[in-house]
Amino acid sequence: MKKRSFFRHLKNKYVIIVVVIVLIIIGYRYAHRSTTPTFESTTVSVGTVIEQVSVTGTVSPMGKAELAFKKGGVITSISVQVGDHVKKGDVIASLDNAGDRAALASAQATLDDMSRTLTPEELSVQTALLDSAKQNALNAVHDGYAKAQDALVNYTDNFFTNPQSVNPSLNIRTDSTIEQTNIDSERVIVSDALNAWAQGLTTVDTDTISSFMVTVNKYLMTEKGLMSDLSGVVGKLNPGNSGLSQTIIDTDTATMNTGLSSINSAIDTVTSAQTALSSAKSNYDLKLSGNSSQSIASQQAKVDQAQATVNDDSIVSPIDGIVTQADPNVGEFVAAGQSGFAVQSDNGFKIEAYVPEADIAKVVVGDLASSTLDAYGAYVDFPAKVITIDPAETVLQGVPTYKVTLQFVAPDTRIRSGMTSNLEILTHQASGVIEIPYRALTITSTSTTARIVSTDGKSYTSTPVTTGLKGSDGTIEIISGLKVGDNVVTYVK
Repeated sequence: MKKRSFFRHLKNKYVIIVVVIVLIIIGYRYAHRSTTPTFESTTVSVGTVIEQVSVTGTVSPMGKAELAFKKGGVITSISVQVGDHVKKGDVIASLDNAGDRAALASAQATLDDMSRTLTPEELSVQTALLDSAKQNALNAVHDGYAKAQDALVNYTDNFFTNPQSVNPSLNIRTDSTIEQTNIDSERVIVSDALNAWAQGLTTVDTDTISSFMVTVNKYLMTEKGLMSDLSGVVGKLNPGNSGLSQTIIDTDTATMNTGLSSINSAIDTVTSAQTALSSAKSNYDLKLSGNSSQSIASQQAKVDQAQATVNDDSIVSPIDGIVTQADPNVGEFVAAGQSGFAVQSDNGFKIEAYVPEADIAKVVVGDLASSTLDAYGAYVDFPAKVITIDPAETVLQGVPTYKVTLQFVAPDTRIRSGMTSNLEILTHQASGVIEIPYRALTITSTSTTARIVSTDGKSYTSTPVTTGLKGSDGTIEIISGLKVGDNVVTYVK
């Protein structure tokens, strides 16, 4: 009965009109529902944009020295224990150095002796030695003259006619007239040399003997030259070319050899005395005036070397710090370079971290950092500061990184070497600037824009912006294009 009533109403034209209108309204709303934008937004405000670089590093002492002896030996003393505080230069341990100290004492004694002046008694001894050498030299030139005269008169002159005259003549065969003439001339020259020698002997004394011996050596060489040339002529004689019997030739040869021995003896006598005199004079001058600066410097170098050897018998701390290792025992033999001691600097700790290539350009020396240590959790901050950045890369797992070293700003007894540090290095900060979330930007290859929401909150329009510092927390500085209070779209559904 009710169904019939419903269909009966549908035949009413007014009802039909109402239904059509309702359907039109519903269709319109449905058709325009998807064109109304749905989005999230935020208000542009003034704030602080912070750029940070996050890395993990390891804590180590500001300075650490592993110490070893430069040479092997037996340890005779250890002056420290682990945990002791030491100053730079303090002795840590020593080797047996009795032999090295003896060598140093000897070198120093020699240097002291070289540097001092003579006592009157020592000067008297040196003077006596020099005077004796001068007298021996004077005796030698007299003795040498006698031997040279003997070699000439008793042996050489046997081969000349009128040997003492101004026209001596060689009386044995020569290969040529020129050779004979030369030897005859040499005989005259030797006579002149011996006459001058004899004259010099009448005036020479201990004060002039040194210079006179130089002249005497020239006289001896002149006579030795004559006798050497004459020996060459005698050596070529034979019965066939000389008309002499072999017996006479053998006698002449023996005579010549004896004469040469005599002149050589004269040369040896004078030369030996001259050498002794020169040595005595040098020694006297050295003792009297002291050693030369060069010889003293050379001996000083030997002393320094001996002192360095003694120093190598001990290990000294190169820094102020705390002893962290002292393994060997007294009486043990240690090899050169064998590390057994270590000192850790007490000037604080540092953090060494490796920053990736992509972030290293942001970090500069002097940047401050927040540091947390795993041992104390994420809410305990240990402030630090960047002190060095390595210029060369360190490749870790195929990635170029750069070692950055930071120093803790304040000492803290809780910090230990080897701890892991989580760093937030503050690289840049812009305070009192307009900031928005980075996700509110639309960035293309040609533009950077933000979407400003209309006053009715139902639509938005894009506007170009100029950006500044990008923060590590997802914010970015806006230099131009927006103002405080603008509502910008951050997400469109």
